[in-house]
Amino acid sequence: MAQRRLLVWFGVAALAAACLAILVTRIELDSDVINMLPKGFESVQGLKIYDRDFEQTRELTFALRCQPQDVDKLEEFGPIFAENLRKQPWCDRVLAGSPMETPDGIRDLQWIAIPLLLNLEPAAFEQTISILQPDKIRERLHRLHQQIEAGSPRPEFELAFDPLGIIGPALKPFAEANAIEQEQPLTSPDRTMRVLLAVTNQPSLNAFECQRLMRQVNIFRARASDGWDGGPLEVLVTGRSAYVAEISLSMRYDIVATLGSSVLLVGIIFFIGFRRWLPLLGMGFSLLLSCLVALAAGLLIFGRLSMVAVGFCAILVGLGVDFAILIFGRYQQARFDGEEYQQAIATSVAKLGRAVFFGALTTAVGFLALILSGSMGFSHLGVLIAIGIFFAGLFMCTILFLFVRPRQAPQRPDWVFEIVKKYVRWSVQRPAPMIIASGGILFLLTVIGFSPVPPLHFEASARSLEPKNSRAGQALQAIMEKMPARWEPVLAIVQAGDAEELHDDWQKISSHWAALQEAGKIKGFSTPAPLCLSPIWMEKNREHLRGVNLPTARQTLEETLSAEGFSPDSFAPAFKLLDDLQAVIDPRATLPDWRTQLPKSSSWWFLVDRYFARNPLLTTGFATTNEPVTTHAQSEQLDRDLRVRGVPVILSGWSYALADLQPWSHRQLLIISALMALFDIGLLAILYRDFRLWLIQIITLAFGIGAMIATMKLLSLHLNLLNVLSFRLVLAIGVDYGIYVVLVWQKTRELEHDVAGVIKPVILAGLTAVSGFGSLGWARNPSLSGLGIACAIGIFWSLLATIFFALPAMAAAKPKVWSGR
Repeated sequence: MAQRRLLVWFGVAALAAACLAILVTRIELDSDVINMLPKGFESVQGLKIYDRDFEQTRELTFALRCQPQDVDKLEEFGPIFAENLRKQPWCDRVLAGSPMETPDGIRDLQWIAIPLLLNLEPAAFEQTISILQPDKIRERLHRLHQQIEAGSPRPEFELAFDPLGIIGPALKPFAEANAIEQEQPLTSPDRTMRVLLAVTNQPSLNAFECQRLMRQVNIFRARASDGWDGGPLEVLVTGRSAYVAEISLSMRYDIVATLGSSVLLVGIIFFIGFRRWLPLLGMGFSLLLSCLVALAAGLLIFGRLSMVAVGFCAILVGLGVDFAILIFGRYQQARFDGEEYQQAIATSVAKLGRAVFFGALTTAVGFLALILSGSMGFSHLGVLIAIGIFFAGLFMCTILFLFVRPRQAPQRPDWVFEIVKKYVRWSVQRPAPMIIASGGILFLLTVIGFSPVPPLHFEASARSLEPKNSRAGQALQAIMEKMPARWEPVLAIVQAGDAEELHDDWQKISSHWAALQEAGKIKGFSTPAPLCLSPIWMEKNREHLRGVNLPTARQTLEETLSAEGFSPDSFAPAFKLLDDLQAVIDPRATLPDWRTQLPKSSSWWFLVDRYFARNPLLTTGFATTNEPVTTHAQSEQLDRDLRVRGVPVILSGWSYALADLQPWSHRQLLIISALMALFDIGLLAILYRDFRLWLIQIITLAFGIGAMIATMKLLSLHLNLLNVLSFRLVLAIGVDYGIYVVLVWQKTRELEHDVAGVIKPVILAGLTAVSGFGSLGWARNPSLSGLGIACAIGIFWSLLATIFFALPAMAAAKPKVWSGR
């Protein structure tokens, strides 16, 4: 560093250029919230399958909300809005009301009647097709004619929809299987909100496509109220694309806000401590290079990085600067002692290189332990910071000195150092008062932290994963508040090898769930069973159909219509139905499939897409529970109840998955944190080889964690599925401060010169780490901000415990005579 500065600069430039090339050519960020959850759970895999393979993920939900006095105007404006929505180039189809309430919806059901009729159970098919006997046709039409003359409106609908009486029985299983879907109206009970569903034509769900779509949607929203003459009208929109667009755009803010605030706070602390601009610039450059190297390495390892990983820069700045403060602080001290530039570099690295290495090791291991979480997002975060910490330690011992002028006069001790020196002298010479005061406070907080009262609340809801102030989230919440209370159902995903297997699986599931509903174990269910065609049943029913005299049925229909005074032209659908049945009889004809007969513009596709993925053999059904799923015990009971022996099924859903993950989260809090603690304990035993110093350090760690938990309780900060990972990080980072102090304490012969000289950098390093993690509180990603705030609290208390408890405790356990220069 001192003799070949130009060569080192060339090496640094080459490394930076390589990293930038990788960054520009390979940068790709993953904005999928599901990837923040651990991947080793079937319920999480189910969410990913539903999110990836089902068309419903391209669905946007629009909501029109007006004032109570404008409900009649909203009813008139709804169809106008729906028509304008259909005209948008990014919109494929729109659902503005129940398909059964529109002529097109009724007509579409008539189109798919034949395949659903043939898919009836053979016994039910035989009973239904017997309606085509001449006597039954005459009796039905005569009865309906009499009811019409009596003034009843229902017979007119029956004659228009199902004049022969066989469409109704064919559609009955479909109606029964979708009962819960009809319970969710598109208008709120107070009529102040109308909901419309739109399927978009975006080619993919990546972040850039979702951003492009939402820009078009927002342009439409801005002029969507044209023609509205009432009071304020809100146009709300939510859906997968809206969330992805918001999350991906918030990444930019998170990067700028967290990194900017972290650099600013860390820079202020460094300057206050050393009052040097050029080393501050060198520290920033070294940290930036560490971030670039870690980011490039992460892209090479993972291909693309999770949205949580964007916070690694702010964390790395707060942690990596620790090494700069320690190394530069020791360099300044060596220069003050009269050493020349080159010798001062050697002294600083020799004296603190070991402490920096073990500090980087414990921190890197703590972050690498995030791999054990199973969460892709936090695994990325852990690996990036572990790599960055390693290079930050290396660069602070090397590149930092390129920004230190050899002929610069050494800085005289400042007021910060003088205060630190006085405290160290007092606490070493009279340790008992400080041990009693600090130990008492920390012990009280630790008791509060580990006691069951007050409780540390655990939040297991999807809202803990939503971006802060999300417009899509606020729209969804507004819709849920206005619409009748209905919580999220449990998803059951079934994939079969062929159509017959799929049909049999859903028949078994539907039968089993019907028994559960009758027993009161579930509130209701909805399955694709009637739409899962059975080739065996259909072929058997076609064989039976060959025994039916369809020409006679057609002749009877014509004669009866004439006798009852009906116009034959009005019954064209009935004649077409008979013609279609006649065509099916031909053994050379292909069995009809409702997928090819249902028009692509039909509103019924909104319902179909809920059940069928792009792969027609991948399907899902829905079970509504008696109460919202919030506990793991509920998810376990549902797992036992909903499964059917011999049918492979994946149970999922956001509420179900989060409840299923609660034991995992508790395990992260207890077992993995305990493993990190055992690693610290073993490393400290090897490093110190002194029982009393080792015990003091363990007590200090316990005090730091206990005070952290107590603070979260007192400030009503809740744990969630992801910020429980903060405890292992605090254990990994908090132990570093003790390592720096203890290693100097063991070897020093001049307390003022060495101990006071390391306490100041430790304090500055702790404050920068708190600033680095605390800056994550600005992030809009709640997982990232929650993790940052929890870590900042834990590191703060670990720093205080080290300075105000561990130092005087060491002076009492291993007393040394105060000496200084």
